[in-house]
Amino acid sequence: MNNNKKSLIIIIVILAIICLTGILYFTIFKKDSNDENTSTSISESVSNNNEMDVNIDWSSYEKYSINLDSDNTSITKAGVYTITGTLKNGSITINTSDNVKLILDNVSITNSSGPAINVENAKNVYINLVGNNKIVSTTTEELDGAIYSKDNLLIEGDGTLNLTSNYDGIVSKDDLVVNSGTLNIITSDDGIRGKDSITINDGNISITSDGDGIKTTNEEEKGSITIIDGNINITSKGDAIDSISTLKISGGTFNLKTSNTDTTISTKGIKAASNMVIENGTFTINTTDDALHSNASISITNGTFELSSGDDGIHADDKLIIDNGTINIIKSYEGIEATDITINDGTINIKASDDGVNVSGGNDTGGNGRMDMFASTDGYLTINGGNVSVNADGDGLDSNGSIKITGGTIYVDGPTNSGNGALDYNGTMEITGGTLIAVGSSGMSQNATSANQVSVLINLSNYYSDEFTFGGITYKPSKQYNSIIISSSKLETGKSYDLEIGGEVVTTVEVTDNVTNSGNGGMQGGPGGGMMRGNQNGGNNQDMQSGQRRGMRQN
Repeated sequence: MNNNKKSLIIIIVILAIICLTGILYFTIFKKDSNDENTSTSISESVSNNNEMDVNIDWSSYEKYSINLDSDNTSITKAGVYTITGTLKNGSITINTSDNVKLILDNVSITNSSGPAINVENAKNVYINLVGNNKIVSTTTEELDGAIYSKDNLLIEGDGTLNLTSNYDGIVSKDDLVVNSGTLNIITSDDGIRGKDSITINDGNISITSDGDGIKTTNEEEKGSITIIDGNINITSKGDAIDSISTLKISGGTFNLKTSNTDTTISTKGIKAASNMVIENGTFTINTTDDALHSNASISITNGTFELSSGDDGIHADDKLIIDNGTINIIKSYEGIEATDITINDGTINIKASDDGVNVSGGNDTGGNGRMDMFASTDGYLTINGGNVSVNADGDGLDSNGSIKITGGTIYVDGPTNSGNGALDYNGTMEITGGTLIAVGSSGMSQNATSANQVSVLINLSNYYSDEFTFGGITYKPSKQYNSIIISSSKLETGKSYDLEIGGEVVTTVEVTDNVTNSGNGGMQGGPGGGMMRGNQNGGNNQDMQSGQRRGMRQN
């Protein structure tokens, strides 16, 4: 073999080693970096892609006054136009390559053949509201908007706009910004629609729509919705707020209601096709579909939420991170669902007709009859702090992967049927801190697999409904139970504790290990595991470990 061939072989070997090293690095480290449960990583991926000039100095522009009459009004050059009067069947059309500002001063415009304000071409269009303004479009032909702009559109002012449309309400094919003003919109389709982005900085917005309330449509790296503040009230037969891209809310007051007899139509409260970040705000949401929904991840830093949903209260296809806030899910099929859930702080109350908190292995199919074939996942339900209360007819805390509790105070009123459990996981359950009290049916009950503090599972032969006391810890369940899980730093190994129910001692449990089981019933560890036969005076974590006990039931 000559030297050239030897050199070529050496080079090929070196390149192969470099490629193999890269593949190994990607395999080993990429998942860890992507799965880092920090709300910062989600927040950083959400940005406002608004390219509109929102700080135009209008002082140098020519000023014009237009008193509407029976004729259409055409604006073909830049300037500030004060519009007054009534136009009974016509429109204001803007066609220029420069900036235009319309001051609507107690204007009334009705058009039966198209938009009342039609921006065919402009650089930026500002609409300033003064007094009470009325716009009505009654066309029977498909209409992009009663106010329609092919370019950037900004609405502001101290006045009011009452808008009624047979089709869409306010539409921009570029960026749409609302700085202030009162908007009352009634439409037979969408209320406010921006293609590239929608930004709401403030204002009072009320929308009644047969379609979506507020939405974006540009799927090509734009289409974000950003809401800084304002009062937003929406009643819709579609989604209340729907972003084709990312969605960020920093504050404001939201009262959203959605419903539709056609169950094939999405009727979510706040929906994002990409990441959703909520930093603050007050939310009252009543929907027939998910109240909060992301096709990617959700981060909640703060805020007050009262959610009532015919499906999930909060759903993310990927991660859900709750850092703080007050979240009351007063009605849901599943309360909180995501592939990976982290609760760091906050006050969370959940009422669910199925699972309370669910780490699932698949996407939301958009209906509460869905099944994901109970697929296992490597996702985690992690609770690091906060006050969490769950009342679930299905599983209380359910993870197709694993559960880890490091802190917080957690109360679970689980199922009364034997096909579900207060706790349910496929992988492991680790407890290193916090307080957990979970009650439910003993048929599918599970204890932790490992704990740094005492975790006791007590299965009883009879059902009870009274308040119980164990080791100085007292709890009053909201429904019947014959299984109790208590994990607390107040309990000690090597001691025996009486379980008192209704003032009477029902059983005495000797705590022999940090993970102790008492009574019959429950799941044994491992997929396909059978029923646990724990000894009446206690056991260890080998008696009950993680088990897959899903059979064929809805997740």
